[in-house]
Amino acid sequence: MQVFRCDELAVVVPPGRHLAEKLEEMGLDANDLAARMGYTPKAVNDILQGNCRIMPEVAIMLEMVTEIPASFWLRSQIAYDEYLSRELIKATLDNQPLWRKSFPEELDVRDWVRRSKNDGDDKSGLSLLKFFAVASPKAWDGYYKDARLKVAFRISLAEVKDPYAMSAWIRRGEILSDQDPMEKLGQPAVRKNLKVALPEIIAFAAANKVRPKGEKRITYWTPEAEVVDDCMTGLQALCRKIGIRVLFVQNFKSAPVHGMYRWYKDVPLIQLHDRFEKRAAMWFTFFHELAHVLYHGKKGICLQNIEITHNYPEKEDEANCFAQKCMADAGFKV
Repeated sequence: MQVFRCDELAVVVPPGRHLAEKLEEMGLDANDLAARMGYTPKAVNDILQGNCRIMPEVAIMLEMVTEIPASFWLRSQIAYDEYLSRELIKATLDNQPLWRKSFPEELDVRDWVRRSKNDGDDKSGLSLLKFFAVASPKAWDGYYKDARLKVAFRISLAEVKDPYAMSAWIRRGEILSDQDPMEKLGQPAVRKNLKVALPEIIAFAAANKVRPKGEKRITYWTPEAEVVDDCMTGLQALCRKIGIRVLFVQNFKSAPVHGMYRWYKDVPLIQLHDRFEKRAAMWFTFFHELAHVLYHGKKGICLQNIEITHNYPEKEDEANCFAQKCMADAGFKV
């Protein structure tokens, strides 16, 4: 019997299958093995049939009899257990096809949701669970539509027209943030830096009122996007020095969000969509979200251009007033 590492096995089988092959190679049967282990023939047959898990004590006994390391038997059991658990999750997801189909088809086109070799064709939606970093559709509901998100950010996506697309847009921002860690300066330091840098930001906006003729709009997901909007990348670099992350993430037609403010892992995040028709709209949205960083707390999450009931409308009014003033200072018509 050739011994493979479990991660090299093309087909995952119960470890008892490998044991049966080894016994045949050794010229032994279940009764012989039972006698050598001090077990009953029924107990050995349960192992051979995959009805009984191989525990460490049994693995060591099998090593004594077969001269195959106990680690092989344990890895074989773990691989088989993992296989059964994955199949159970897939079966559970197969019973909820509407959950998987509720998400925008563009997720695959944009390559936001990536499949591992263990997912297969992933018709069940395992890759979606990994994308959102949740264990089940029920957990997704609990986080994005029910209490957990509402407790953390004072909103529930159940209020928006398409919570599935909206959650994907929010999650994409988290993934991009995790790929590029930033120093955590803390709210007082960020606000102090922002007050000092605000004239520079307004001047940058004044110098970038319109997109240069012929310049393409930036998009972060299409591989052929080679032309980068210097205004967007320049704004990101300027804000990063302050301690604020700015992301441009393409939204969805069913969730046409313009911008979002939140603190993500102790770093203030301004997330904007990347296809504004006019620079003025982008700048107003940016300054609106910037006001939240400057004046408002860390526990809220604010979404722009989305029909959602904000718990603190006065904060939205304050942000709009701040944005209008910044736009006027930058020379935009307001």
